[in-house]
Amino acid sequence: MKTRHTAIVTCISGALLGTAGPALPQPNWYAGLALGASDANMNADVVAVTGATATNFVTDQREPTFKVFAGYAFNRYFAVEGGFAWLGEFQATNQVLAPTTGALNAEIRVIGLFVDAVGMLPIGDRFAALAKVGVVGSETRTFRSTSGTVTPAPGTNTNATTDQANLKYGLGVQYALSKTVTLRAEWERIQDVGDPNTGEFDLNLFYGALLFRF
Repeated sequence: MKTRHTAIVTCISGALLGTAGPALPQPNWYAGLALGASDANMNADVVAVTGATATNFVTDQREPTFKVFAGYAFNRYFAVEGGFAWLGEFQATNQVLAPTTGALNAEIRVIGLFVDAVGMLPIGDRFAALAKVGVVGSETRTFRSTSGTVTPAPGTNTNATTDQANLKYGLGVQYALSKTVTLRAEWERIQDVGDPNTGEFDLNLFYGALLFRF
């Protein structure tokens, strides 16, 4: 009888373990597309006006963003990926109320090429938390225009461009739908985008991504 009970317990345990299943084997190479929103932390220095004593600073600093990327997973815990990102096209306006009237407007576009080191912590068979750090080669372009009798601050460029390297880091989670398809949600931050000529600010990026492994 004891032997019979042992056999039954063994069969049930095997069935339960079989349901859980082993971690999905995944190919090393992958490519992905991410869509989301970009939030630029801008201030009035982007559209500074000479001699203004009363102003109203208005921004449209939340814009759509996307990135395309490819990567290589060395194992379940570490990968390297890189790609191209459209980081947003933002608007800023300094409405001058006194002693003159008018406005200084700026349109700011940011794009970049990036490389990230990605650390992953598996949680069960399909979930993983991830953290990343990397660098972005960014291009920031700012176009300024005026209305009324407004005069930009001395040294302000109406058409300014800067190329630079920026620190980038982020956190996220991902879920393997199959051994070839993975869903990912992530937050990223890029520091000190732009310079005094284009306007300088940080970017917070929020993405939903789909990865295809091959």
